[in-house]
Amino acid sequence: MAVRGGNGTIHAPEQVDLRDFTGFLLRRAFVRAVGAERACMPADGHVAEATVLSVLAERGAVSQRELSDITHVNRTVIVRQVDALESKGWVRRDTNPADRRSYALRLTAAGEAALAELSRDLDQAEAELTQHLTRAETRRLKQRLRELLVDDQAISCRSLADRTGFLLARAHHTVRGWAECQLGSLGIHPRDFGVLAVIGREQPCSQTQVAARLGITSPGVLGFVDGLVARGLLQRSRSGTDRRTNDLVLTAAGRRCLTAAIEAATEVQAELVRRLGAAGEAELQTLLRKLIG
Repeated sequence: MAVRGGNGTIHAPEQVDLRDFTGFLLRRAFVRAVGAERACMPADGHVAEATVLSVLAERGAVSQRELSDITHVNRTVIVRQVDALESKGWVRRDTNPADRRSYALRLTAAGEAALAELSRDLDQAEAELTQHLTRAETRRLKQRLRELLVDDQAISCRSLADRTGFLLARAHHTVRGWAECQLGSLGIHPRDFGVLAVIGREQPCSQTQVAARLGITSPGVLGFVDGLVARGLLQRSRSGTDRRTNDLVLTAAGRRCLTAAIEAATEVQAELVRRLGAAGEAELQTLLRKLIG
């Protein structure tokens, strides 16, 4: 059975390339953004801190609920983040005059200084992340990501909406959410689709090969592979060329699952085209591939 891949080309299931799917490119770009941020920020610094401080700097006093809605962080986690920022003296909680049952969060002078320092670190991370793009291409990438996120409250904060790393994180989480909905009826997660697609294209292949194609560590992919073997979607056997490794291949059930998963992933791709237009989605793919290097 043939299916339509992410770029509209008809493929047999075993020939589908994950790089045709924008969601996969967004995940790889997101991982690269996280790596750049970690390399440029101090050990005790965190992007989440900069995000909260940026919102408060731009919006003034906001409630914890508003902060949760804007940042897409659940309220329990937001409380912990605000507690930590308050303990550093960067944020203060005032009684909310509009609702005496809630707090209004405000940035302190120390918080403003901390945000300035964190912003310098993030500027350095931004330069590292976009080093393969021209300035014009970086502007186009951010514009395409904002178009994708047009309904997202987070981009109403201008300072966040101008950071490539932040936009990539939001776009990745958004598209992954669509994929989880589409693949959920098959009982698989987007990461399972990735594993099945790589093995279907390259089988027989080793766990190390799968990890390399997905951009994760070999130990990291082990749990995913074990789960798919247990469900009868993959078969593991000793390699005929290297007895120290195992070969992974799709079972008949795995091939059927991959076919259905590709069709589900194509629906996600169609939503991207609906939001960006065919030319816009194609440009986003081109820019993401260049950013990833």
